[in-house]
Amino acid sequence: MAAEFHVPIIALDRCDSEVVTAKLERPDGYQFRAGQWFRVTLDTPEGPQTRTFSHAAAPADNWIEFTTRLSSSPFKQALETLSLGDLVQIGPAGGRLSLPQGVDAFTFLVGGVGITPIRSMLRDAVSAGRVFGDALVIYGNRDASCEKYLDELLSMDKAGVRVVRVLEHPEGNWSGERGFVTADLVRRHGGDRPERVFIVAGPPVMVEAMLRVLDELGVSKDAIRFESFGTIGAAAS
Repeated sequence: MAAEFHVPIIALDRCDSEVVTAKLERPDGYQFRAGQWFRVTLDTPEGPQTRTFSHAAAPADNWIEFTTRLSSSPFKQALETLSLGDLVQIGPAGGRLSLPQGVDAFTFLVGGVGITPIRSMLRDAVSAGRVFGDALVIYGNRDASCEKYLDELLSMDKAGVRVVRVLEHPEGNWSGERGFVTADLVRRHGGDRPERVFIVAGPPVMVEAMLRVLDELGVSKDAIRFESFGTIGAAAS
């Protein structure tokens, strides 16, 4: 039987009123690879419930971290009531999403809290000294009120990480990309060039839209890795 752990919450952070990040104490013996997900079980008024979340931390970190968007579901409501020091049950890591070695260029198409596995993989790679020819992160959000991990991603520029922000509802003085991610937008930023691996992560609707964009760009399915949050076997949003 796979190991289960009961671990305390060591930090809670709100990006805005809807997005929360929880840091958990990392138990002895807990191992994971950058980009993998793990299971979290909480007591709710409807009984214990389990959801899966992508690791946002890197394997070298001494904590476990996830970020999620709150909702009216019993699980998310139970999550919202937790405080520092409260214990939560976690299960082992799973999933196959990862950065392949021997690849110099990536295009990441990411929406909202789908940034978590991307942050995990890039944080791990950069801390290990990996330098990319071009790791393009096209990062879509509703607005600028919550672009989780943005500052950290921008600080990775010397390692070849390039961030393009796309806001659906920007403020009036916004001069960057707006609306939705399209094939033309990806082309404008050189994200369709050959020899790339394309990684997509986010809510199911967003992932499906990005897969259509990649199909329009003529990207081979062999060059695509994706994780659809909220589906069985992938991480939850």
